[in-house]
Amino acid sequence: MEQSLRSPRTDGARASPRAPRPLPAVDRGNSRTHRPRPFTLAHPERDPRMSTMADAPRAQRRAVLVPTMNRLDDMMEMIDSVLAQSVPVHVFAVVDAGDTPTLETRLLQKLTPAGIELIYRTSTPGTSLQRNIGLDLLAEQLEPDDLVFFFDDDVLLEPNFVEEVIRCMHLPVEPAVGCVLATFTQEPRPRGWQQTWFRMFQMTHQVAGDQAHLGAAGAVQWLMEPSTDVPVPVASGGRTCYRWSAIANERLDEFLPGYTLNEDVEYSFRVAKIWTIIHSPTVRLFHKRSPKGRVDYGDRLSRMIYSQFYFFRKHRPRDPGHLAALAWNAVGTSTFYVAAGLLKSDSKDRVGALKGVMHGYRKCIDELKKPRPE
Repeated sequence: MEQSLRSPRTDGARASPRAPRPLPAVDRGNSRTHRPRPFTLAHPERDPRMSTMADAPRAQRRAVLVPTMNRLDDMMEMIDSVLAQSVPVHVFAVVDAGDTPTLETRLLQKLTPAGIELIYRTSTPGTSLQRNIGLDLLAEQLEPDDLVFFFDDDVLLEPNFVEEVIRCMHLPVEPAVGCVLATFTQEPRPRGWQQTWFRMFQMTHQVAGDQAHLGAAGAVQWLMEPSTDVPVPVASGGRTCYRWSAIANERLDEFLPGYTLNEDVEYSFRVAKIWTIIHSPTVRLFHKRSPKGRVDYGDRLSRMIYSQFYFFRKHRPRDPGHLAALAWNAVGTSTFYVAAGLLKSDSKDRVGALKGVMHGYRKCIDELKKPRPE
C-alpha cells in the first residue's frame, strides 16, 4: 500500500550556521495540491520595478534546491560540481527524506568554507512535497530576478553550468525566459525499432533535432541535444533553473506520494503559459541515475500511466480528438511496457509489469471520482 503524504517533520530540523527561518505551514487546499502563499517580496523597497537612480539594486542571488533520500555519496559528488562552477551560487537548500544522520554535517563541511548558506530541513518522502517545502523556505529571501536551480541529487554539472544559465536568461525573446532546461552529456540509449513504436503511439521519447513537442495525450517529445538555444513546451525537473518571478506563485502538484513522475512536466507547463522555456545545448550535466531509492519496474509503470492521465485530465480538452489520442497512447504504452517486463530475467519484474498496468489504470478510474484538478 502506498504511503500517504504527511506534513513535513519539523522536529527533525537542525540548525545551520545561519539559522533557517521557521518552516511555513503547508496548506494544500485539497488532498493533492500544495497551495503557496501569495507572492510578496522579501524586501519591497528593493523591487527593481520601483527603483530610482538613487537605489542600488541588490545583486542577484542564486539558490540550489535538492530533494534527497539516502544518497549521501551521490550528494557529495553533486556538491563538488556545484563548488567548481565558474559563477558561484549563494544558497543550497536540501530537503531530506532519508535517515542519514551525518548528511547535514557533511553538507556544512562542504558549503561553509565556500561561503554558501545551507538551508536544511527533514520531510516525509515525496519529491513534489520536498521541493515545495524548499520553495517555501527560499521564498523568505528571494526576489523576482533571483534564480532557483532544481537538481536531482545524482547529477554532475559542467563547470560553466550556472554561467550559461545566466546567459540564457537574458536571451532577447518574448515572453521573457522563465526557465532553462539543461542537456545531458551522456549519449542517449539507442532505441531502434522502439523509437518507431513510441512515435506511432505518441509516447514520451527523445528525438534528434530542434523540434520538441507536447502531444495531445500529454506525452513529451524531448530533444536529445538541440543545435542551439530553442524554446520548448515543458521542462524536466532535475535539470532546470527557474527565474523566481516565474514560480513565486507556483508549487508542484502532490498527486503521487513518494517517488513521482511527470510532476515536472505539469509544473513547467503552467510556467510556460506566461514565460519562455529554453532548452540549451551549452547548459550541460551528467545524470548518474543512482540505483538508490528507485521504485521497481511495476510501480514505475503504474506511476507513469497515472501521472500522464492526471496531466491530461487537468490540462487537455475532453473532445473526441484528444480522447482518441489518450486511448491510442494507452494501447501503445501498456503493450510496450508489459512486453518489455515479460522479457526481463527477474520474475518480480515480469509479474510487476502486469500488476503495474492494472494498478495504474485503477488509479485513473479512482481519479475520475474526484473533482477535476485546477
